[in-house]
Amino acid sequence: MDVKVRNREKARRFFVEQLGMDIVGEGPDHTFLLFGDQVLGLHDAEEGEALGGVDHIALRVSEWTGLRSRVGRARVVIIGEKEREDSRSLFLRGPEGLRIELVWRPDPHSHSCSHGTVPPPKEPEAEE
Repeated sequence: MDVKVRNREKARRFFVEQLGMDIVGEGPDHTFLLFGDQVLGLHDAEEGEALGGVDHIALRVSEWTGLRSRVGRARVVIIGEKEREDSRSLFLRGPEGLRIELVWRPDPHSHSCSHGTVPPPKEPEAEE
């Protein structure tokens, strides 16, 4: 899960020092923390943006082959796709505007978090 925070350094210290999470990735606008086998992403909130709200949820999938087709057949709106060195992701529009990332990694025990932010939602294409 990724959340928006005003003071990422303060939030990072809380989760690392108070709860014992490990830092598994950092960038200019985000920090990824590991707690057990769960990853928490802290993202800098933009001016005027709601704080503490969920940016997106990331769910691991065990199989990449055919995922785009299965999602399409389920009539779920795909808002983006990203391929990285260590993973692939499909970004979806969920209920009530929730952004969902389906992420596949060749090594299911890997927790590398080398990505930036989730792509902004794009307008759905008109059906013919």
